[in-house]
Amino acid sequence: MMPLKFPAKPYKRKHAPHGYKGHKSFKPWLRDEFQFRCVYCLERERWYPSGHQAFSVEHVKPKADPDYKHLELEYTNLVYACLRCNSAKQLSILIDPCVETLAAHIRFENDGSVTGITTEGEDMIGILGLDESNPTRTRLDRIRLYNLFKKHPDDKETKELFLSQFGYPDDMPTLSGRRGRNRNKGSDKLSYQAKSEDGTLEETY
Repeated sequence: MMPLKFPAKPYKRKHAPHGYKGHKSFKPWLRDEFQFRCVYCLERERWYPSGHQAFSVEHVKPKADPDYKHLELEYTNLVYACLRCNSAKQLSILIDPCVETLAAHIRFENDGSVTGITTEGEDMIGILGLDESNPTRTRLDRIRLYNLFKKHPDDKETKELFLSQFGYPDDMPTLSGRRGRNRNKGSDKLSYQAKSEDGTLEETY
């Protein structure tokens, strides 16, 4: 199993919050919605010293474009992205991972490199700089750690290191009781924090 693999199907949103006055208020929902990783490069909160502070609310259709200003607070136009991808995207309109699976357009290889399967995928790689040296090296380091753990699953130090990079963050948001409203009533009970509390959360993802 590759640790850097896009979902086989488009993301199906489980939450539907609304009623907020600023798009940043959606961040806790998006963290849970997209499993604490960037939808575009798959880098995880655990891979950054600052955790979720290195991630942001990203508008699929840019709010700075007057044509899409009305979508600024529309949850279906929001995804979770690292600051690097968010900054690189700017006014570009990329593939919506909730409409199409990125696996059909982009593939991360076992050596950390990235392959564009389609023209849209190649464009996305270029816009976000997914083929640059730093993100490529980061992916390779994580793949090596993953493979090391698979070779030595019973080694305590190796497992601890693996869990530190591939486990869930320690500060997962509690979604119940948040301000604003959620059209998908009860979805907060499906959150990863709720699973952690009832003991059904897996160690890694």
